[in-house]
This record gives sequence, structure tokens and C-alpha cells, in this order.
Amino acid sequence: MTEYYNFNKIGLPNSPKNERNMFMKSNIFNELTNTRVYEKIVDQIKQLIEEGKLKPNDRLPPERELAKILGCSRTSLREACRVLESEGIIISKPGGGRFVQKVDQSLILKYQINPIDVLEKTTVIQFLEAREALEPKIAEIACERATKEDIEKMEKALKLMEEKLKNPEEEIDADSNFHLSLAQATHNFVFISFMDTNLNLYRQVRKQTLQSQARYSESFFEHEAILEAVKQKDKANASEAMKVHLSNLRSNVLGMLPKKN
Repeated sequence: MTEYYNFNKIGLPNSPKNERNMFMKSNIFNELTNTRVYEKIVDQIKQLIEEGKLKPNDRLPPERELAKILGCSRTSLREACRVLESEGIIISKPGGGRFVQKVDQSLILKYQINPIDVLEKTTVIQFLEAREALEPKIAEIACERATKEDIEKMEKALKLMEEKLKNPEEEIDADSNFHLSLAQATHNFVFISFMDTNLNLYRQVRKQTLQSQARYSESFFEHEAILEAVKQKDKANASEAMKVHLSNLRSNVLGMLPKKN
């Protein structure tokens, strides 16, 4: 019979008898009181990992129990788990629950770190490979199916990117919003789901790779070329423009990944 808790690595009881009550008394989680609850859950779980109270392969409590422990809704907990999964910090196993992923603990000893460093190199590479496989096709299909409203959404995202060029200090997620809008223009729920599910990972990578004003400017013109091709319904140029953008992104990201000795 599957046991719900596997926290013996952090000193919690492993006996099924009275396990719930004992866990609640020696609870390592804190009740949440703030408004953006899912962000607090994310921060708390990251801190527990950082402190070594949650270790790789540790299993989180079942959703219903953990929501009760944290004093939050299951919706907020699911959103937090989606963010943690997109960052490669936890993994869901069908029928098996959620587990802490193996991350390089030496890279998460401080909060002020490169978010890309938290992820295993393979996670980033696989994410780039998936984008390179899907997004040129997404751009191509968008040429066929984009409506006037879809074009307007992409233009709005591009306009925000342009504003960022004028005001570098502003926090703008226009780059990831552009890619999501492009996926929405395919009217294919699989493409949209891929973008939406991985949006937080998009934003983490974007936050680091677009710190340089020169790179941000270059990225803006890459997105502009993609949009222009979509507006012209030029599938070949849209696909090629996306490939150029992703190739430059790959070069930028790989240059930032920690190198093993």
C-alpha cells in the first residue's frame, strides 16, 4: 500500500499510524496570509529546499492535505505547483504524487541568483529543443489562421517591447506575451497549452537573456520580423524568422549556463 508521506529524510515520522496528526504538529510549512498566495507557496517550498528540509526525491503531501496545512485553496496550490514544475523544481508522476526534482543545491544557497542556474542544464537544453521543434511551425500555421484580433494582440505585445527599449528599468513580459499570442493565433489548443504551461520558464529565461540592452534591441527586431511575416501570410519567412530568433536565444542561453569543472 502506498504511503502518503515520505519525509523521513527531514526527520518526520514514516509510520502510517497517526502520521497525519504527527505531521501537522511538526509541520515544516507555515500558514499563508498574503493575497498572491501561489507566489508565497512557491517561495516557501523553494526555501524548504534551500534549507535542506526538502530534498531531491522527497514526496510532497497529497494536494488536499498540503492545501489544508498551508491554509490555502487547492486552486492556489495547483498554480504554485505548475510554476514549480515549469522551473524543473518539482515533478508530477501520474498516480504517484509530486516529488522534489534533483537540482544543484550549491546553486540555490542564495536568493539572488541567476534563475537559469537553478535548473539543470538538461532541462534548459530540452526546453530549447522543444521550442525549436514547435515554434517555427507555430509561426507558419499562424500565417494561415491569424485573425485581425490575433494580429492586434501581437502588435500590442510588440509595442510593449518597444516601450521597454525606451524605459529599460520597467518590468515588462512582452516577449513571452508575444510568443503566447502567436500560439493563440494558431487556434490549436495543444500549442497554446504548451506556451501557457511553460510561461513562467519562458519568463525566467527571458529575464536573464534580455538584460543586455543590445540583446533586447536585437530581440525586438527579431519579433518584428516574425510579426511582419505573419501579417503578410508568408509562411516561409515566418518560420525562418522564428528559427533565427531561437538560434540567437540558444547562443545567448548556453553562454550563461554554469560550466562544470
